[in-house]
Amino acid sequence: MSVERLCVIGAGTMGTGIAQAAADAGLRVHLLDTSQEAIYRSQRLLDRSLRRGMETRRITPDDAARIRRLISWEPTWQVLADADWVIEAVSENIEVKGEVLRQAAGMVREGIPVATTSLALSVDVLADAFGRPERFLGMHFFNPAPAMKLVLIDPGSATLPEVVEAACELCAQLGKEPMTSQEVPRHVVNRILASQVTAAIELLDEGAQPEAIDTAVEMGMGHAMGPLRTADMMGLDMVLSLLKALHEQTGHERYRPPDRLVEMVQAGKLGRKSGEGFYSYPEPA
Repeated sequence: MSVERLCVIGAGTMGTGIAQAAADAGLRVHLLDTSQEAIYRSQRLLDRSLRRGMETRRITPDDAARIRRLISWEPTWQVLADADWVIEAVSENIEVKGEVLRQAAGMVREGIPVATTSLALSVDVLADAFGRPERFLGMHFFNPAPAMKLVLIDPGSATLPEVVEAACELCAQLGKEPMTSQEVPRHVVNRILASQVTAAIELLDEGAQPEAIDTAVEMGMGHAMGPLRTADMMGLDMVLSLLKALHEQTGHERYRPPDRLVEMVQAGKLGRKSGEGFYSYPEPA
């Protein structure tokens, strides 16, 4: 199944990144968000990403112009009626995602696959909200979505095999590498990352500096990015939501959200997207 028109619901960091990756692969992308402020932020985020891509010569000016032309920002639900595939990428909140999926169900054409990017929420619970569980599954992208190759495919208990196959084909179309939850334990990346972030925060509480922790991991373990830089890239609100879900699901104390992280999120220090997290950023994303 070749996808020509993709609709991404949610013009945040993840939604914008997925839209860029899809447009780069030649898809026509409708980025749906009912908040005009979110749309403005998304447009600025995309422009900065394209500008960085040109500065590092990963893309040409012609590539950037083509990507920008292929993405449209839409404030109304009617745009879903034209989509060949829908990806939900709104905030990691069960009530918000449930309401969005119920709204989407009234507009998405029969037989069109719908995916959630949720890091930690139950695919089956979200599939029930959508109402067509056989056409629903999880597709977990990683930030920054245009650059990161891995996509975890997480079918629900009722997802049809052909929908899983179609999700893998979409990943190939986007130049991504799909990995299903049958191949690896569910949320393997998230659980390892969560353990690294909580260990790093424990070191912060003992007096270590963020730069020292990340540099040690990057240079001593060969990681491209240390856990605190990665957490800032993901968004500390997303990391907190992930830890809460893993702690509830597993009962392991290593996933209990650290007080420092809770306080930072409550203070609006969410990482790159707010301009301040474990590090400060001159240009919030």
